[in-house]
Amino acid sequence: MGKAISIKKKRSQRSLDLLHGNIAVIAVSSAVKGFGGGLVGTYVSLYFVQMGGNPITLGLMTAMASLIGCAMLLIGGIIADYYGRRRIMVLTAFYSVFFPLLYAVIRDWRLFASLAAVSAFGSISNPASHALVVDSISLEKRTTGIASLQVISSLPATIAPLIGGWLIHKYGLLDGFRLACMYTATTAFISAFIIFLFLKETFRRRLIIDSNFSNPSKLRDVMMFSRSLPTSLKALMLSNALIAFANGAVGPYYILYASSVIGLTTMEWAPIASLQSLGIALKIPGGWLSDKFGKRKIMILSVLTCAPCTVLFALSRSFFQALVAALLLIITGIYYGPSYEALQADLTPRTMRGRIAALWQLSSSLSRALGTLMGGFLFQVVDTTLPFYLFTAAELLATFFLIGFVKEPEEKEI
Repeated sequence: MGKAISIKKKRSQRSLDLLHGNIAVIAVSSAVKGFGGGLVGTYVSLYFVQMGGNPITLGLMTAMASLIGCAMLLIGGIIADYYGRRRIMVLTAFYSVFFPLLYAVIRDWRLFASLAAVSAFGSISNPASHALVVDSISLEKRTTGIASLQVISSLPATIAPLIGGWLIHKYGLLDGFRLACMYTATTAFISAFIIFLFLKETFRRRLIIDSNFSNPSKLRDVMMFSRSLPTSLKALMLSNALIAFANGAVGPYYILYASSVIGLTTMEWAPIASLQSLGIALKIPGGWLSDKFGKRKIMILSVLTCAPCTVLFALSRSFFQALVAALLLIITGIYYGPSYEALQADLTPRTMRGRIAALWQLSSSLSRALGTLMGGFLFQVVDTTLPFYLFTAAELLATFFLIGFVKEPEEKEI
């Protein structure tokens, strides 16, 4: 008992310093990779449709990638908790370099969808990455630390949509997108090299597999929402699955709606996407508020205020209206993610963090896949506005579970 108290005191006294150690490595690596991803990520939906796809096949592609990623998350969670975090992160970082290069040379939407599915195998490192971040941040400033890391990682991506939009404007959608893919591959390689050189392991490999792993019923308890998990943790992940469903229902279709219904050009959408990325800076004050006043309260406030914003976007008929709606989406919804991740860490012992992260991401991926499929069907077959109303309904249902069943722990896990 005394040893545990001593460990907590040492962790509490450690200052949050994002300029040193693993947090700095992950921040720099993610910033480099995020900049490259932002060059193409904003315009994938337009590119896919231009090659011959449609909203339904776009939804199928996204869902297929999510489902493949689900299987990888289960394996990745076990690897993170029993064989360490760093090695799998390095391997998948280099694995991700090849796909932007392949995207740059293909000419068929079917091949593009197939490559997107294969690239999803890289999600095997996601549980390790989340666990390593939480391992490396001090206990009392967990939300602030996660938010700060996400902000620093994302800042270079704020200008990426503008550059990507300029490339598409100058060279056309197909050639401009492919050129952006080549730049993305370069940044992915630099990012992987940074991780390889500087990232340190935070979890020593277990030489003896413990009873939770060797006992199938215990492993099943962790992976299938068993009674061994706290009610708050189950409800938290269920509410997050609903949030993921909501985001999946609208995520790929914002730019399609802006282009086909509102009538915005690529160069008009680019500043909207960039300003949304810049809004990520609000995560830092949001993280501070979350640590000070409670993660659950901030999450509820964020979801409730974000829920109606997609309806405003669906009602937009000009650049200014779309810009206001898109910024409101960020301003209201940006606080949820860091608070969720920190509260999940508060409820999860270190020895189970990789597997719980896998379970969290598994439920999120399945929900996002279902949301994307439903959103694509509604967008193409029924009404282009319906995915945005579905988002609002799912967010309100998530709020119900947060209010009714989630409680913050009296004693946080270290």
